[in-house]
Amino acid sequence: MQRQERIGESEKRRNGEVYWAIPPFSHSPILRFIYLLCLLLTAYSLLVGIAHPTATAFAQETVSLSSLIEEAKKNNPEILAYQKRVKAKEHRAKVEGILDDPQLKVEIEDIPKDKPFNLGDSMQTRYTFSQMLPFPGKLSLRQKAALKEVLMAASEAKNKEIEVITMLKQAYFDYAYILESIKITKEVKEILSQMAEIAQIRYSTNQASQQDVIKAQLELTMLSNELIYLEAQRDVVAAKINSLLNRDTVSPVGEPEDIKAYRVNIRPDDLIKTAIEKSPSLKAMEYDIQAREAEVELNKKNYYPDFMVGVAPIEREGRLDAWDLMFGINIPLWRSKYDNQVSEARANAGVLKSKLEAEQNIKTFEVKESFINVEATGRVRDLYETGLLPQAEISFQSAMANYQTSRVDFLTVLDSQRMLKKTRVEYIKSIVEYRKNIALLEKAVGEDLEGSR
Repeated sequence: MQRQERIGESEKRRNGEVYWAIPPFSHSPILRFIYLLCLLLTAYSLLVGIAHPTATAFAQETVSLSSLIEEAKKNNPEILAYQKRVKAKEHRAKVEGILDDPQLKVEIEDIPKDKPFNLGDSMQTRYTFSQMLPFPGKLSLRQKAALKEVLMAASEAKNKEIEVITMLKQAYFDYAYILESIKITKEVKEILSQMAEIAQIRYSTNQASQQDVIKAQLELTMLSNELIYLEAQRDVVAAKINSLLNRDTVSPVGEPEDIKAYRVNIRPDDLIKTAIEKSPSLKAMEYDIQAREAEVELNKKNYYPDFMVGVAPIEREGRLDAWDLMFGINIPLWRSKYDNQVSEARANAGVLKSKLEAEQNIKTFEVKESFINVEATGRVRDLYETGLLPQAEISFQSAMANYQTSRVDFLTVLDSQRMLKKTRVEYIKSIVEYRKNIALLEKAVGEDLEGSR
């Protein structure tokens, strides 16, 4: 019976549960002290593992952010849709530079009245070939406007690519934060299990109250609940990443790479200049304006006539014995119509110019705001690294040591443990916020800041 109870207790220990039975050697002060010391050393080693994590062999393969970005560029449906739109605009531009199809007209003349369906008795047949020729410059202006629309579509496609990549970066950093939070929570849970055993031993020797053991048990339950929530969050973010990559939502994402090493050193004035010059959203508006300006020049050409030229061979009695030449023009008589067309095109271009100016102001603000957020989150990150995290580690170590000598109560140890866990998690969060703000800054600027590290 005792052997079965010991087996059950061992099973509970492996599952991270607190068991209430006092170890069989608890009556021996020396063995009790050795056991207590081992538990303290184990808790301390776990603490060091949290504070200074080392490389660990994970079950999942490490996946880099750059590889996911390349996969998104190839597979994301929104990016592919915009790329296909560029191809469609390119084909349209090629059409705009080509003349309309020539026309062929066949006229069978002088059919006898008494034989209306005997076409072979007609006196002659006229074959007319004609071609419309727009006024010089119209074709080139149409093609110029179409080519500007190609460039506009390409800039819009690039802007959509940046938007998708920014969403992917944000999700990737959230995923890294959640996984790191899960690891820290599990490690803290293991420490707390050791602390619960210490509290149990101290209670068995009347050095602590039963309330300490109950508090430890309650804290373990709260950590278990927190793990359930974190694991649910992990699955949601993983599904978001997979959707951006056009994968099955339950596909494994992999283990994220280390996100702590990335730093940028940038100046806001350079970024604003780069954004104004290279931002795809602004470039798209500039090309749209250029296309509308080409339409203004094209509408001005409507004041001048288009031409028609043609030739008409004439067949009589089975042979071609004559031919006609033709020339025609349209008469641009209603000039008020063309005045309004030109005014409309100019107004459209003017609207786009005002929108571009407003968008440039917004872009300047976005870059400035993102830069300020990057600087602020960078300082918060430094504060955790140089101050808050070391202080929380020292506080926990001190609480553990003083609890062993009964200088502080168990609640003080729990508080210091909670503070260490909170500081560790918030430190990771500060890194994630730093990386996410860099991603927003890259989106505002319109290019990767990798070279600014």
